[in-house]
Amino acid sequence: MNYLAHIHLAHITDTSMLGNFFGDFVKGSDLSHLNNEHQLGVRLHRKIDGFTDGHAQVKALRGLFPKSIRRMSGVVIDIYFDHLLCANWARFNDRDLDKLLAHFYAEIEQYSDNISDRFEQVRHGLLRYRWLSDYQHVESCERSFLHIEKRLSNRVIFAHQATQFIQQNEHELHTGFLSFYPDLIAFSHAKVEALKIQLSV
Repeated sequence: MNYLAHIHLAHITDTSMLGNFFGDFVKGSDLSHLNNEHQLGVRLHRKIDGFTDGHAQVKALRGLFPKSIRRMSGVVIDIYFDHLLCANWARFNDRDLDKLLAHFYAEIEQYSDNISDRFEQVRHGLLRYRWLSDYQHVESCERSFLHIEKRLSNRVIFAHQATQFIQQNEHELHTGFLSFYPDLIAFSHAKVEALKIQLSV
């Protein structure tokens, strides 16, 4: 899943939004440099990503992608699902999106440790442009695809074709998301309890 979904799932499971966000930037099994709250968030993030990759609905959606960009299907789905989460926000959350993001931005602004160079880059961009709410607009997905293309030094060209695929398969993607996301929420709640026992949090 992408940034916004991890932040949302942290909120509804009453775990650290910042810790869950760290999951994209912290590597390896040694998390001793993080406090217990943030360790729990990172581990939940990883469990969420594993559950997502193995879910039958997500696998079925990935199978719809043309072979030319199928290797990037997971990335495309993760990003587009953030848009669909925004589009269906009231269905899954009773707290206003902008208020939730304001809370997250305050947390990330106050955090002073350097998790990684990539984290610092993303952190700087988030605090300067506050772009997470842009996922309310589908156009932001293509901008994200293009940004990833640039980061990959154009080794993989997929943004335009991915945008076309989304336009042509909007109904299947939306239906798939609405089927999958409640399963992910239930999994996240259950996994948090198991992780708390494991970590003695």
